[in-house]
Amino acid sequence: MSTVLASVGGGFVPSGMTTSAMAQSDPVSIPDEEEQETVLFEADTVTRDFDEGPIIAEGDVRAYFGERYLRADKLIYNPNTDIVIAEGNVSITDSDLETAFAGRVELSGDLRDGIAENFSALLEDNARLAADSAIQEQGARTRLSRAVYTSCNVCNEQGEGKTPTWRIKALRVTRDKERKVVRFHHAFLEMKGIPIIYAPFLQTPDPSVERQSGFLPPNIGTSSRLGFNIELPYYLAISNHQDATFFPKFTTSDGVLWQGEWRRKGNDGYHVLSGGVIDYDNTSEPTEDVPGVRWHLFGRGYRDFGDNWRVSYDIERVSDDTYLRQYDVERRGDLRQELDRGQTNQLRSNAKVEWKSGGSNLTFDTFVFQGLRSSDDSATIPYVLPLVDYKYKFDDKILGGRASIGANMAVLYRTEGIDSQRLTTSANWERDFITRGGHRFNVFAEARADLYRFQDLDLGTEICTSATSSCVNDFPGFSTTETSDFENRIAPTIGAEWSYPLTREFHGARLFLEPRVQIVASLADQNPVEILNEDSQSIEFDYAGLFDYNKSTGYDAFEDGQRMNIGLTASAIFPNGISVEGAIGQQYRIQNTNAFDSSSGLGEKSSDIVGSLNVRYKNVGIENRFRLDDKNGGIQRAESLAFYRSKRFLANLSYVRLNEENVANNLTRREELTASGRVKVMDHWSVGGAWRIDLESDQTIRQDFTVGYEDECSTFGITYRRNRTFDANLKRDNAIILTFTLKSLVE
Repeated sequence: MSTVLASVGGGFVPSGMTTSAMAQSDPVSIPDEEEQETVLFEADTVTRDFDEGPIIAEGDVRAYFGERYLRADKLIYNPNTDIVIAEGNVSITDSDLETAFAGRVELSGDLRDGIAENFSALLEDNARLAADSAIQEQGARTRLSRAVYTSCNVCNEQGEGKTPTWRIKALRVTRDKERKVVRFHHAFLEMKGIPIIYAPFLQTPDPSVERQSGFLPPNIGTSSRLGFNIELPYYLAISNHQDATFFPKFTTSDGVLWQGEWRRKGNDGYHVLSGGVIDYDNTSEPTEDVPGVRWHLFGRGYRDFGDNWRVSYDIERVSDDTYLRQYDVERRGDLRQELDRGQTNQLRSNAKVEWKSGGSNLTFDTFVFQGLRSSDDSATIPYVLPLVDYKYKFDDKILGGRASIGANMAVLYRTEGIDSQRLTTSANWERDFITRGGHRFNVFAEARADLYRFQDLDLGTEICTSATSSCVNDFPGFSTTETSDFENRIAPTIGAEWSYPLTREFHGARLFLEPRVQIVASLADQNPVEILNEDSQSIEFDYAGLFDYNKSTGYDAFEDGQRMNIGLTASAIFPNGISVEGAIGQQYRIQNTNAFDSSSGLGEKSSDIVGSLNVRYKNVGIENRFRLDDKNGGIQRAESLAFYRSKRFLANLSYVRLNEENVANNLTRREELTASGRVKVMDHWSVGGAWRIDLESDQTIRQDFTVGYEDECSTFGITYRRNRTFDANLKRDNAIILTFTLKSLVE
């Protein structure tokens, strides 16, 4: 039984009293919730004709039962039947902050169950549900007749009614809060008021749930490579910590690419695996380069063992070189990477065991590579089995500075080629000083020793011109009669760095200037040809790495000799919103070094000049990174981006120029221009495109043209794509791609 407390003007009285006695009543405590429930309501006027009669509240009625809240123009409550009748502008808000509206409702005393006329509800994520009548049962199921469901706005900015972008009309609708679903019987899907699809039964997740099994928006398209194709994802919520997604891709040219993804997350680990397979035999004759069954496998995860140990992995494997591009397969969702290695023509899989305790960090890594270029020979691509790295940072300062020691071991194995083992030990120390005048000093030292062992020197490596050639031609220090060799290297380094950051206000502008000088000394001639460079073949020399005292990306190459790095950074922010920032620097050496490839801009007595220059004003800007030849000032490397962003217009223009780039031990020139933009032509409609051009060969690489629609409840896009890249087993492609989403219905 419920106890009712009524209020006129804010004071509560027991339901058995008349309002005329209220002023003389003592304060009333709310009954214990474990003994009985309490309904509170207040209104402009509250009347009761006799003690056992119904309570009638009129005028801005507000009723409270626990976390449920009701408002109406009039409310009648009969304690004998425990029935509440509310009329006129009725709204009921529950504990989930969902609000239902009606013209008239008849409810149980706890406001959970009842019948409503002219019902509507505002659910989570802007979803709306309306019906001629509604019946709520046990506070968990709501049955509606002649109902409409949408997540679109039904009124414009002026408050006038409008036809939503999409809605579902159904004869009967059941909203089941326990199973978290909304079921539609005899339903029509309307777009802008036009019926386009009929379904005798339709089920969608309740707007309040974050995850539930069901179909996701399909990806539809047609292309010259695959013909008509459609990817139809189905999401399966296995448990609170585990789910799977199946997204087969049906193609008219190659059959069905069966794909799926599984994810699991717990307190001690996380795993995600994604893969696909297609029976290529059924569609075309397999060749030497294209197998009968084509597949891919991606994966990433980790597992913690106690507080100190973690085992992790990252998998990337495909059946053949052109598979990913043929079927537009990429790492997606939780597997996505900032750099898609499928576009860099080399996949990498690794497994790692890591131990951490205090200042110690020990890792055991293994790497397996897969080349995606037609010229790659898997027999000469190494396996890293294992790569061991240990570092220890001392908690206490040594000579006033920070100190650490480390060791690194790499074992490389080839099925047909040189095998190598390397052990590196090092000790590092550095200390910072800041003077009262603001000068910053940093002194550092490193003691390092390397030990190498090479085997099968007569078989060559992946950095030779072919798998069958001997590396003698590429590394003349080797003897044609030797098949194994031991090498060692002692590589100490000391150095100091000075910088002087300056800032001031000048006519309202904020100015910043910082000159920086670094002097480094190492033993010279520490890169003999007998030491194969396996892990430091490429380097991107720019201002960001100018003050790395060893610019080598790995251990096999060592930046030796005596050198000085000089740089200057400056920036200015003006009152009108313009900001300018830039940097420029160069390295000078006493002697040349062969630690770097000639295309890197490093190694000679004066390096190339590196720098950056960025200018911005409100929503427009230009960003530049450059490397200039130190002799004639010619551009060796340039990366530029110009952009403009506004509410209706978005544009990007990027330019990349690499005079010489070391690719597979071959120097190539690269120059590309990419333009992209989008224009909002109407409130919800936009058109856009992208164009990527190879300026070196004067050929188009890829073109995209897109028309899109987006509002508060739906998105739609159609893209025409021309992909001009091709390979021996991959032809050029023209494709049309269709995407759409109806929010809260097929997300």
